[in-house]
Amino acid sequence: MIRILLIAFILIHSSTAKSSTKALAENGKEVILFIDGTWKYSKDSCNKVSWNTDLLEINSNRFKKLPGATFLVKSNVFNVGVYMELSKWTFSSHKDNEKNPEYRFAMKDGDGYVLIITEKTKISLDNMRQVALINAQITAVDAREICAEYRIVNDKKVLCLKRQGTIKGIKFVYFGYYYSNTNGTIQLLGYTSEKLFDGIRNELENLLNGFVVIEK
Repeated sequence: MIRILLIAFILIHSSTAKSSTKALAENGKEVILFIDGTWKYSKDSCNKVSWNTDLLEINSNRFKKLPGATFLVKSNVFNVGVYMELSKWTFSSHKDNEKNPEYRFAMKDGDGYVLIITEKTKISLDNMRQVALINAQITAVDAREICAEYRIVNDKKVLCLKRQGTIKGIKFVYFGYYYSNTNGTIQLLGYTSEKLFDGIRNELENLLNGFVVIEK
């Protein structure tokens, strides 16, 4: 996966109507940039999407880590971590030749996975929402956002996104939390096949709900 900070658009030319601009994304695909800040791939059938996170609703529920989630996996990049249940999940740190994902989680009883991707830079939620989809479309060209909302997780406001996409003929669902503060940015990204998602969604969410900001 391309690191979030490396995503950029390269201007190539403007449309004759002056209402949009064609550009080349880092993944080599041509996109159309609209004057209101939205975009779409120039050769697909996706509708123009507004990335304004100010319009998103805040889920009325409050999400907390489970009592059984007692093992804290702390980021070495900045002051965040995830509480997990050792009886249900395994985890491993990044490989020697990579920085991200910082950690990988796998269900012991099921095909559910979660990645922790961290950066040392604060990123606006508007940009994060858009870049998250661009990153997904690098490996799944048909990836699209299914839903987006804010959640309060262990007293911290996070962006919650759900996306779908196809990789090698298999439909996947990506469900994750996104958070940023002055110390850095984290993407806590869960995923599994579309076929399995409903059956293990609760377990994925339970791990995501272990997200905490570690107060110094």
